[in-house]
Amino acid sequence: MTVDDVDVCAIEKTIARAVVKRTALPPYEELCELHDVLVEHIKALVPLADKRINRLNRGTVDWYQKRSRLDLIPHELRQGLGSGLQSADWHVRSLGYTCHFLLDNSGVTSDARSMP
Repeated sequence: MTVDDVDVCAIEKTIARAVVKRTALPPYEELCELHDVLVEHIKALVPLADKRINRLNRGTVDWYQKRSRLDLIPHELRQGLGSGLQSADWHVRSLGYTCHFLLDNSGVTSDARSMP
């Protein structure tokens, strides 16, 4: 996947759905669907972010923090949604923040966004 193949608008909408402050938990099926979409976006963005992070000056705090975060993503993806609604909601929210991190570090956008 290249930078031009990334649908930034769709990814941002998915992130917004994942990290929204909820007053009630959504149905499990909705969380499953959101999880699947987030995983697709994350898998598309990881190689792009990896490439950009590897171009940073190794040994700097910035490189180390980003590299460490990137290295944890495969473990986060393997966790799954968990057994209950609360754990599924937490995991989807976590994947939303991970997707945001990848989008910010992938090079597909040049504007500075901040997480709500």
